[in-house]
Amino acid sequence: MKVPGQYLNKVQLANLLGITKRGVEELMRSRKIPFLALGHRTVRFYWPAVEKALGKFEHKAIASE
Repeated sequence: MKVPGQYLNKVQLANLLGITKRGVEELMRSRKIPFLALGHRTVRFYWPAVEKALGKFEHKAIASE
């Protein structure tokens, strides 16, 4: 799947992230990922924005010497 620059639906984003559609909905509810609401049931996700938002939750290990 070509991703950068594309708008994705819930199922496509879930597959890309390796989670369920319900997991995507939970990320939306908790406002952890940005989305575009295009109608009552239609939402789209811009992959670069989602990737950037999820990057804020990344924890980097500190190497011990």
